[in-house]
Amino acid sequence: MRKLTLIAALTGIAMPAFADDAALLMGVERYDDFRRVSDAADILDASDDLRDAGYDVATLSNGSARDMRRLAERLAEDALSADRLVVALSGRFATDGTRTWFLAEDANTPTPFGLGDAISVDSMMDVLSRTPGQAILVLGYDQDGFSSFGRYLREGVGNLDVPQGVTVIYGEPSRVTGVLTDAVAASGGDVMAYVRDNRRLNMLGFQPQSLVMQLTDAAPAPTLPQIDPSLAAWNDAQEANTADSYRDFIFDNPRSQYAAEARRRLDQIESDPIRLAEIEEDGLNLTRNERRAIQRNLTLLEFNTRGVDGIFGPGSRGAIRNWQQSNGFAQTSFLTTEQINRIDAQASRRAAEIEAEEERAREEAIALDRDYWEETGARGTTAGYRAYLDRYPEGIFAGEARNKLSAVEETNNDAARAREEALNINPVLRRLIENRLQQLGFNPGQVDGRFDRDTRRAIGRYQAQSNLTATGYLDQPTLARLLSDTFGR
Repeated sequence: MRKLTLIAALTGIAMPAFADDAALLMGVERYDDFRRVSDAADILDASDDLRDAGYDVATLSNGSARDMRRLAERLAEDALSADRLVVALSGRFATDGTRTWFLAEDANTPTPFGLGDAISVDSMMDVLSRTPGQAILVLGYDQDGFSSFGRYLREGVGNLDVPQGVTVIYGEPSRVTGVLTDAVAASGGDVMAYVRDNRRLNMLGFQPQSLVMQLTDAAPAPTLPQIDPSLAAWNDAQEANTADSYRDFIFDNPRSQYAAEARRRLDQIESDPIRLAEIEEDGLNLTRNERRAIQRNLTLLEFNTRGVDGIFGPGSRGAIRNWQQSNGFAQTSFLTTEQINRIDAQASRRAAEIEAEEERAREEAIALDRDYWEETGARGTTAGYRAYLDRYPEGIFAGEARNKLSAVEETNNDAARAREEALNINPVLRRLIENRLQQLGFNPGQVDGRFDRDTRRAIGRYQAQSNLTATGYLDQPTLARLLSDTFGR
């Protein structure tokens, strides 16, 4: 039966529709962590037309990943006995360039190893390939969305590897519903002709000259459809997608078949303050540098944007929302010119306050530094120099203190060296002294009768521990104490 259906679709022969046809429509307009996708849920409006055309239709609006997987698995089961399969997905997609995923309402920011809150578009095409020639995948997503999800993923649809016999149609969310209602589900509707006549839709995969999913019964000759003269104006109104464009369309075309839809969209815009705020911010045409400046200002005001990259992601939107709450504005997470100017003014004031606080802190630190110097190093003593350097090793007077201390220590060392030379210590006694220092744990280095740097340090440590003047040179008290320790044990 599938073969006959395919032949009929390709040749235009009229045949009655068979049962065992399945359709899955999923639209996600509101996301927990991302901006809403306007008109994404409109894809579900085609459900009644598809049911009338004989499809077993499953729908899901703003669904979780769990519900998405449940319906996808159900479609996979139905595909085993289906003759026609239709899947429509509208919302946000993520891709690594080759593979593509449809994000659920509760999806977190995706990573190559964290796409559990999404369903695979590639797997969905594999299911559709069960009915080659009678399988259509419709994708609705922002054609201008190029946001990055880290280094490996970006928003949008990648290079799809479409299985043989599967037709993929994609475009803006507001444009794709008509494919289902006016072509796929319409009696005798030619999907190929519909897409070719609509410059806002694109196509991949199986593209025969004619593809009729809902064949006409061999009955009276069809009448040519009457083209609504307001169609061009309606397309222009949808292109602008503003309250004024829909209001003007209704005023100029009150009897148009699109008037009711125009009124619905106008009501939706006028009753949704967040959408109004989003439209107003979009109208500002903020550059990436301007967005970076706003992020820097919010961060300075202690509203964490989670980075300064010129992209208003979940972190920036949360920071804007928190700032709006703190300043008495409606918490839309979208900015107006007034709010941007106020953020800039507050950040400038805060920067000046921080600079003043830092200047006061510098002045206080300098004053404390000078006061401490007057009580220590300015008195000209070795103890004073050391006390100052202990507190202010990089202080205003640190260089002077080190120079003075070096001069004092050099003078002291000269005197200490002279006192040691006056002792006339012979090499044997030198080795005995080094050996004793080693036994006492002062590590004089090699015991060779030569007083090198290690020996000097060991002598200095011994003098300090023995409450003697620590010079690193031997004098009579040090030698007497050390020899007494040596021979008294």
